[in-house]
Amino acid sequence: MRDKFDLKELTNEISLADFFRYEDPLLVSKTNAVSGKLLLASEVERFDTVGYDSVAVGINDMLAMGAKPILYYDNISCARPKFERVRELEMGIERGCQEAKIPFAGSEIKELPDIFSYDQYDLVGFVAGVVERRKQIVPQYIESGDVIIGLPSNGLHNNGYVAARKKLYLSKQSMEVYYDSLGATLAELLMAPTKMYCRSMEALLDSGIPVKSCVQVAHGGLNRAVRLLLKKGAGAVIKQREEDIPPLYHMLHKDGNINMEAMRATFNMGIGMLLLLAEKDVDQAVEILENAGEEPLGVGLVECRTDEIRYI
Repeated sequence: MRDKFDLKELTNEISLADFFRYEDPLLVSKTNAVSGKLLLASEVERFDTVGYDSVAVGINDMLAMGAKPILYYDNISCARPKFERVRELEMGIERGCQEAKIPFAGSEIKELPDIFSYDQYDLVGFVAGVVERRKQIVPQYIESGDVIIGLPSNGLHNNGYVAARKKLYLSKQSMEVYYDSLGATLAELLMAPTKMYCRSMEALLDSGIPVKSCVQVAHGGLNRAVRLLLKKGAGAVIKQREEDIPPLYHMLHKDGNINMEAMRATFNMGIGMLLLLAEKDVDQAVEILENAGEEPLGVGLVECRTDEIRYI
């Protein structure tokens, strides 16, 4: 298939020399699909950011584990592949891999006319990484008063597109309308590439500050991410100021007639990454994140005497 399209040759020869110094290396991996966003990409005929998304979501998962990513691989499925569509997807992937400083190791293209309709595509990305076992971020020693820090997203990232499409009755025409309240069109906001947290997370991890837990908010809504952050046996009180929630979510809440409980169950609410830190480490961590270009937000506090997550 790559020969048919005269696409760029890729390599799956990945050097592991940098990891020989590890005492107890662990190979970790993540697989992610971007199907919901691809539906909108087909509507607006814009695929340039979707490939980047596939890389970014996998890389952010690696960072949340404290791992160093080493390669990206993907599978593109469709009824009949078009060169311009596949090339557009792969250009986005290449940009993402360049930012993450990893090789684009391979791409498989599958023709499935009995499953996919005309101009419908599915993209599944695979990212592998390596982490020193003792440096792996796993939820542990969670205490009451631990602080939950949020790193802002720049859109829905990898979740909530199906709900947004249905609730706002999105079409090519409606997504091209400019809204003063949003400062953009819906197409510009919904097709924005997922933010990659390489610089800020690497700076924090290199600082030696213990990160008790970390979760990317991309595999379900904010509420699910908080529960994954805390695992079992702990609750939290979460506070998001209205001004910290981007206008897009207010539109989904009001115009889409979605109650706040369902909003938190479906969308990231403007937060792309959650970090759990001891209270004594927060000020230093925030300074490091800010120096790396982030605008970290205090999102909540842990409560260990309950497993309830309260929003105030």
